[in-house]
Amino acid sequence: MEFLKNGRFLLPAILVFFLLQKPIAASLQSKSSLQKSAATSKKSYIVYLGAHAHGPEPSLEEYDRATDSHHEFLGSFLGSKEIARDAIIYSYNKYINGFATVLDEKDAKRISIDSFCFLFTEEHAKVKSIFESKVKQLHTTRSWSFMGLERDNKVSKSSIWAKARFREGTIIATLDTGVWPESKSFDDEGMGPIPSRWKGEFQKDKSKACSLQQLIGARSFYKGYVANTGASSPRDFDGHGTHTLSTAAGRFVPGAAVLGNAYGTSKGGSPNAFVAVYKVCWSGC
Repeated sequence: MEFLKNGRFLLPAILVFFLLQKPIAASLQSKSSLQKSAATSKKSYIVYLGAHAHGPEPSLEEYDRATDSHHEFLGSFLGSKEIARDAIIYSYNKYINGFATVLDEKDAKRISIDSFCFLFTEEHAKVKSIFESKVKQLHTTRSWSFMGLERDNKVSKSSIWAKARFREGTIIATLDTGVWPESKSFDDEGMGPIPSRWKGEFQKDKSKACSLQQLIGARSFYKGYVANTGASSPRDFDGHGTHTLSTAAGRFVPGAAVLGNAYGTSKGGSPNAFVAVYKVCWSGC
């Protein structure tokens, strides 16, 4: 009887408790949703500023000055150079003048409109263009017979391939999903010395894959792909980059086939060329 006597107050108290908790939970959920929305609204943009003020052989100080001008320029829109420094993911301070940055759409529009009224210093140039760095889907290539370089899997002496010595001594670079360096398409046999004009580098991955005589350069660029979850090395875990690189400059590989069909000798367009790989494609590029 004592429980029943006091129990009539228990149910209303429980209801009041849960009603008070609901707005708090809704508030926390709303805050979390706003944070997620703000994070997903940011995208990668390329801001192109035209030509550099420095000459064809700039000093390190001029490179630094160009980078600082990018921080100063973007900082005028974002509030400070420190914020701009964190927002800029790549500063193009050598051959083109510009930078890649992560912005929300509102700031990107402000830069494209207000930039024409901005008071520029000598290191600045007016914005030539600003565009979103969108993901592109990957595609394959056509065969060499379609281009008339070979017929019936044979290369004649009159072929432009033979006349060009299969592009011996040239350097080909690809922007793709990377490369699988152990592929037979990049065999060293018959390759000459690495050209002295080559100034690139070979970025090793965790498997410690080393530079080869034909594959002389490899680097990965992933900061511009905000949602990237792949390995940050030039190694190709997708296959597209290795395929396109071997299409461009793969060595002669006899006995190649596709699932046991179409046996022949695979080769790229310039099998005697040196190659350098720049991994810029992850789940798109």
